[in-house]
Amino acid sequence: MRLHRFFLPFSATDNSLIIADEKIVNQIKNVLRLKAGDEILIFNGEKERKGKIEEIAKNAIRIILKEEVINLRESKIKVKLFCSLLKKDNFEIVVQKATEVGVKEIYPIISKRTVKFDFKKERMDKIIKEASEQSMRISLPILHQTISFQEALKESSQNQLNVFCDLSSPLFSEILKEKLISKKIDSLGVFIGPEGGWSEEEIHLAKDNNFLMVKLSDLVFRSETAAIIAVYLFSHLLVNND
Repeated sequence: MRLHRFFLPFSATDNSLIIADEKIVNQIKNVLRLKAGDEILIFNGEKERKGKIEEIAKNAIRIILKEEVINLRESKIKVKLFCSLLKKDNFEIVVQKATEVGVKEIYPIISKRTVKFDFKKERMDKIIKEASEQSMRISLPILHQTISFQEALKESSQNQLNVFCDLSSPLFSEILKEKLISKKIDSLGVFIGPEGGWSEEEIHLAKDNNFLMVKLSDLVFRSETAAIIAVYLFSHLLVNND
């Protein structure tokens, strides 16, 4: 039976843990209806351990920490997503699903055609935590503050490779083997534009910075769909490129 997972801080020397977070206590007691003696999984962003519920009180739960669980689900490629802020709750969808499929860092960017300029950081952090718990990840992606397109270009210079997704570029599958599989990639940036697409100036700047220009498919994806597909492709399909 699959054990329920929770993100909670603990150290290597801890033998027990008191859960006092009201929402987690309620979830364990009233939603999942777990009892004393039941096992759960606890992860802290670096390690994962089994835990046994020893006592359930009114406002707290005592957990006995047991053996470490080896978690090898994380991608070996550090994929950073540079995605324009999107309308309505579409950026929330990007953050949730990109977390599930393996993104390591998320940079919300403001490009020329961006129409939304802010987001609720606290809500996004909650979405990331819950998506990491659900998808069996051991780490939580880093969500950065909003930056401009020009700032994103500077930040991306640290990456071994940057991929710029644009409908006017060559098809991803046509250049995959030649450009990507032939070299070992450890860190990679993925750029996804807003609903209205990239401006001509932004496309030229990406080319000037030696970005790999690709379109993901002959189909036309919404920005949130393209972001999720791109993160998955580059997190998992290139993992055996050495």
